Amino acid sequence: MTTHPRRAALAITAVASAALVSACSFGTGAASDGPVTLKLAHVFPESSAVHTAATALAERAPEVTDGRVKFDVYPGSQLGGDEELGAGLASGDVECAFFAATASGLDDRLQLSLLPFIATTYEAVDEIFFDPEGVLQTNEREALEETGITALGFYENDFRGLTNNSRPIETPEDMAGMSFRVPGLSMYTKLFEAWDAKPVAIPFPELYTALQQGTVDGQDNGVVLTYNSRFQEVQKHLTLTRHAYGMGNISCNTGVWESLSEEDREALSEVIDEITADATQEVRDSVAERLNELKEDGVQVVELSDTQRAAFAAIKDEVWASQESVFGADTLDQLRKESQAATEATGE
Repeated sequence: MTTHPRRAALAITAVASAALVSACSFGTGAASDGPVTLKLAHVFPESSAVHTAATALAERAPEVTDGRVKFDVYPGSQLGGDEELGAGLASGDVECAFFAATASGLDDRLQLSLLPFIATTYEAVDEIFFDPEGVLQTNEREALEETGITALGFYENDFRGLTNNSRPIETPEDMAGMSFRVPGLSMYTKLFEAWDAKPVAIPFPELYTALQQGTVDGQDNGVVLTYNSRFQEVQKHLTLTRHAYGMGNISCNTGVWESLSEEDREALSEVIDEITADATQEVRDSVAERLNELKEDGVQVVELSDTQRAAFAAIKDEVWASQESVFGADTLDQLRKESQAATEATGE
């Protein structure tokens, strides 16, 4: 099997980073004589659920570790976007971060959770995405571990939907010929082409201007991100397709994390479990609020029936099959089984 060059380079970086951290006695293990302050970064605004979680961790860490571990929080992409945070975590330049591993560019396998129509209800999401033993979390933890990153908890980044400035979208046929900004991922190119739309990869920081100038007709993101990004100022229509679900994680550089004492790791892990659960619930609660605010701002919202959503999901098997070379047949088969089981268990 050919080794992915970026994966190999990151593996070397991970080993070097761990050795450097160990040599410097970075944390509060046996070799450390004093407290440690870790950088904790994320890309979200200070009004976000993630920032609430980050500040909660920063407040509670000194309490549960008797002052041995502290965090300095860097919100709003101060230390870079998800790609820069991923690279920083791998190298140890960023000790800890809330980030979307799917957008980090660290390893193509991290995009598994972005496959379309894994789940379309919160009940099914909880069964699949938030199962620590399930294929999605296992895949993400293992892929990150190979780059020198330890995933400590997972949280919600909302279902994705479609906005555009041309017309209401109620069927896939309504998308024909329309251009949409998509993440620069092969599966999203395949997905939008299967809908007979034109996918265009545009960096997220440039998206508002692209929508404003008509470079593309629309974009796909969640309700909360759409509102916080003020896309309603340049988009008239929103369709709640729920064609994909966003899952983020909080991670630390492995060398940094393992340099902490077992006692402190356990105490921090308990706090992380609590704050990620709270962040997930806060995002879910805010979706309805933001959706109402979008409507008040003049956005026409299309809420699909099960039959309508099934028409959009008809391309699921085609898109999944196109990604077998990335994820492997066994992984995709396991995800299909878990998706089907969750659908049956929750009545999706």
